[in-house]
Amino acid sequence: MSTQPTIKRLPLRIKIAFAMVLGSVSVAAIANSEESNKQVIEARQQNFKMIEQNMKPLNSTLNAGLIDWSQVNILAATSYQAAIELQSAFPKGSDAGSRAKSSIWSKPAKFNALMSQMEQGYADMLEGVEREDTALVKRGLKQVNGTCKGCHRQYRSAW
Repeated sequence: MSTQPTIKRLPLRIKIAFAMVLGSVSVAAIANSEESNKQVIEARQQNFKMIEQNMKPLNSTLNAGLIDWSQVNILAATSYQAAIELQSAFPKGSDAGSRAKSSIWSKPAKFNALMSQMEQGYADMLEGVEREDTALVKRGLKQVNGTCKGCHRQYRSAW
């Protein structure tokens, strides 16, 4: 039995709605303003870095004998927020100076599907955290890892 106090958690749908509102505002606001492509690219790179930095601690925490659910919740929630922001992080015209391949803009259907799969993986992780369901969290993380690898192979230039 845990000696930590039980923290009331917000329902998953409220977390998702909140994250969607924040995500649609932050990167889209930069893209729609007169700011340069450089700022748009930097914003999306920061979101990708956040996701990448959270991967190792997520894997470590989930493979520990006793899972720290609050840690998994923080890592999954911040990654989920970054994934939502990335949905609007590739506006037309933001390819100049980017390491992203032009097919993101010329043939966006598969790219957008992979981005949605990544976002769903994080949503599954958050649902798993809410239930303290290790298997569901791990399935979500596996889905996220698969989409990251798929996108990097197809949509990111090495230079």
